[in-house]
Amino acid sequence: MALPKYKNPPVVEVVIGLSLAPITNLSSVHYGAFWELVKSEYPFTEDNAPLVDEATVGQFEVMQMPPLRRVFLIHTDRTYLMQLQPDRFIHNWRKTKDSDEYPNFETAKQKFLHGWELFRTFIAERQLGTIEIKSYEVTYINHFVEKAGSFPSIAETYLPVFNWKTARSERFLPGPSVFGLDLRFPMPDNKGVLRASVKHGKRATDDADVMLMQMTAQGPAKQEESDMETWLELAHEFIVRGFTDLTSTQAHKQWGRYQ
Repeated sequence: MALPKYKNPPVVEVVIGLSLAPITNLSSVHYGAFWELVKSEYPFTEDNAPLVDEATVGQFEVMQMPPLRRVFLIHTDRTYLMQLQPDRFIHNWRKTKDSDEYPNFETAKQKFLHGWELFRTFIAERQLGTIEIKSYEVTYINHFVEKAGSFPSIAETYLPVFNWKTARSERFLPGPSVFGLDLRFPMPDNKGVLRASVKHGKRATDDADVMLMQMTAQGPAKQEESDMETWLELAHEFIVRGFTDLTSTQAHKQWGRYQ
């Protein structure tokens, strides 16, 4: 069956990434050298704190050097960016203004593959260490926007799994002020896990209510990237179908579903 499609999907960010065994000889000077290769296409930069695996949080290690920062290399149109750190390679599309339209997954995937090929070649040519991919990841971040004071009471309008109208057997509790949801689903053939998480907050620009729904597929990588593209396609399908399965037909009409 064809994948669901929407004229106005609520997606605001798509992230495709690799978790790596740390590239041993990568240093801050190499960030600059790689940027020189891609700066005509990615001319803007940002420094950010490195990502940390949840499994290692709270563990202590004696280190002679602090961890390298995570560097953002930002595309000329500012909607695409690469994220670099010794144990990560990530490529994002993100909506930075209302007029930005999500291109499609194929375009985002090709941008990722092109950037990864450049970075992998750079590492190999400078003999900075062996590249070992540990896992793949695809994330879609969606925003559902309503007037101030709407969420979480109307969350069920978007997510039928949360039905506040029938949730209370005694009708004692008032409407909740904070809402969170975290669901995990196994992907077929031990290919990984799909995580659907939901939370809500305020939009800084106009104080509107925003419910954020993040769909993340993560799975183990085979040696030499032999299954990378097929896994990315599976992850994309699982995310899109899973998102559609969890959200309401009323919301689908709002987003202009046509397939």
